[in-house]
Order: sequence, then C-alpha cells, then structure tokens
Amino acid sequence: MINTIHIERLSTYSHHGVIPQERVVGARFFVSLEADVEVSDDALLRDCLEGTVSYADIIDCIRKEMAIPAALLEHLAYRVGQRLLNEFPLIQSLVLRIDKENPPCGVPVDAIGVSVKLAR
Repeated sequence: MINTIHIERLSTYSHHGVIPQERVVGARFFVSLEADVEVSDDALLRDCLEGTVSYADIIDCIRKEMAIPAALLEHLAYRVGQRLLNEFPLIQSLVLRIDKENPPCGVPVDAIGVSVKLAR
C-alpha cells in the first residue's frame, strides 16, 4: 500500500544563494515534502516502524543536505530529493519544495521557492 508522508515547512538556517554575501550571512529556508512510501504489513498491521520510513530519519537527511551550500535552489531541491530516494528505498516518488525567506530580489516578498517532483 502507498501512504504519503507529509513534512510541512521544516525550518533551517542555511547558506544558499547566487550572491556571495548570501552564502556568508545565510537565511531562513523552509522545506516541505510529500513522499509516497510503499508501506508494508509490518507498519499497517503490526505497528512496526520497519514497514515504513521514519519521518525523523527523513528530517535528519534533509537537514544534513541543507547544510551543504548551493548557489541555486533548483540544484539544492534536486540534490535533496535524490538523496532521499537513494537513502530510503521505500520512497517511490516525492514532491519537495524549498522556500527562501526574504530573498534579496529588490522588492518586498515573503519567500521565493522551487519545487521538484522525482520518482524511481
């Protein structure tokens, strides 16, 4: 059975951006995820974590990847998504969104972000 794990607006303070100063100063980023997971009877019928993917492990993986600087959000989102697929074989597909709070774009905006959709 396919279940979807949702993570909404995981907050990180990271150092991503095209402008060199963005990588020095850093900014607040929010990561949201919908991951379709092939869940086994161990999780559904026997209440065992081994039959699914731990959202705590997913969060740990995202936080580690967000700590590695990138210039482009597109690159970062793809890199995080690929790592999740590589680390968690039960994830069949995912939609990952990364938003950057208060980006330096010359106009007032709460956040700008990108989404990536990946599947096996």
